[in-house]
Amino acid sequence: MKTTVSNGEIKRQNRIKVAKYILEHETVSRQEIAVALGFSMPTVFQNVKELIEWGLVCEGGEYGSTGGRKAKMLKIQKDFRYVVGAEISMHHIRLMLLDISWNILDLEYSRLTYENTQEYYVRLGEMIQNFVKRNKLDGKNSNKLIGVGISIPGIIDHDLGVLRESQALKAANVSMRHFTQNIPYDFYCDNDANNAAYAEIENQQKDTVYLSLSSTVGGAIYLGSELYKGDNFRSAEFGHMILVPQGRKCYCGKEGCLDSYCSSVALLESPEQSLKQFFEKLDGGDEECSRRWEEYLDYLALAVCNIRMIFDCDIILGGNVGGYMEGHIRAFESKVAKYNRSDLDTSYIRLGNYKEGSSAIGAAKHMVDKYISNLDKYIGN
Repeated sequence: MKTTVSNGEIKRQNRIKVAKYILEHETVSRQEIAVALGFSMPTVFQNVKELIEWGLVCEGGEYGSTGGRKAKMLKIQKDFRYVVGAEISMHHIRLMLLDISWNILDLEYSRLTYENTQEYYVRLGEMIQNFVKRNKLDGKNSNKLIGVGISIPGIIDHDLGVLRESQALKAANVSMRHFTQNIPYDFYCDNDANNAAYAEIENQQKDTVYLSLSSTVGGAIYLGSELYKGDNFRSAEFGHMILVPQGRKCYCGKEGCLDSYCSSVALLESPEQSLKQFFEKLDGGDEECSRRWEEYLDYLALAVCNIRMIFDCDIILGGNVGGYMEGHIRAFESKVAKYNRSDLDTSYIRLGNYKEGSSAIGAAKHMVDKYISNLDKYIGN
């Protein structure tokens, strides 16, 4: 049966496409939009006119003359709306305030140990509300807040609305409603690695594997422009691939998991040492840190080669460790090349852009996308 799409729906979808295209580019002209989206100039002019009237888009200067009338630069009005990203971990919560162009405006990192209790969920809601109030986005300014994107470490069943399992939080079969019931704003929730990948993968039309290297090792897989979740929402559990049979004990109960060798914890000399302190000592020539780092890179190179053999696509090294690897990427690529002599071009390896908070940023980006996709619903609010 053929589905008929109304003219109103076509216009709505076109407006969303134009808004998203402008959001993804720092500045862009009407002509560039028309070419990129395959729209006629009248269609672009009409949609841009409406987006300017709504306050989402503004004109910001002119392009250089090419002999005719100078094209106007279009860009997102950054202070149009704001969004909060919240990253939950076993002992902390990270809160970020971003504008609609994903610029970080405020950051709060506080201790809050997870417990599946009403007291925890009430405290979580209070901390988020206080963060919103501190940034003066309550009361008469509440219309400026799009909502809260929430990142949780674990396997989330969105159909059932359940956190099925979280080894990081030592929890299972927890209703997602518990996390959101004390948050009086629109919200979005997803797994931490999925959110981090969404923050880091700039072109989601290109097949990419994201490897998250933080206090635990996880990942996400984008294939055919979509996140591959697997039959049981367990895809990209790279941290629990067996790297060394009968190796180090992993917190999951198995032995020799990648997590035991390539989490940030594997680098630290003590629980009190921060990753920043580790890299400061490493760059200062500390012998013990150098030994740990070399061992870490060897195991990571083996894992990356295996992932490349399976997916044959770009691989992004993200998470907290990925954010510190910029000065060490050439040494790492050399190790990868030794394991994979049939694939000597290592340009498929890229580093994440964020040292910390990528999953909170990704959750916030999801929230912005949800808002842009429902502009007609939200406009005027």
